Amino acid sequence: MHHRIAAAEVARTLTARGHTNSLTGSAWRPGHRATQASPSTARLWHDGPDEQDHLDQYAQALRGAGYTVTAEHTADTRPRLRITRQTKEK
Repeated sequence: MHHRIAAAEVARTLTARGHTNSLTGSAWRPGHRATQASPSTARLWHDGPDEQDHLDQYAQALRGAGYTVTAEHTADTRPRLRITRQTKEK
């Protein structure tokens, strides 16, 4: 079962692990951008060059932090990551 997560929490986790957030600072810069898809799901993009390389790095960092990460890429959209977190079974 999934539990509630916030896109801001996902962004803070990546920033704490040394990845740049494209939405912070006084000017735009390449980096990650997280949005809330549902109460239990965030979606993550990389804004800038080497998109797939960065998404792979983000996925590795988020999995290390306990998130469940699924790559999403359809013909009509940019590649992105779907971020959830599983509750532990008792």
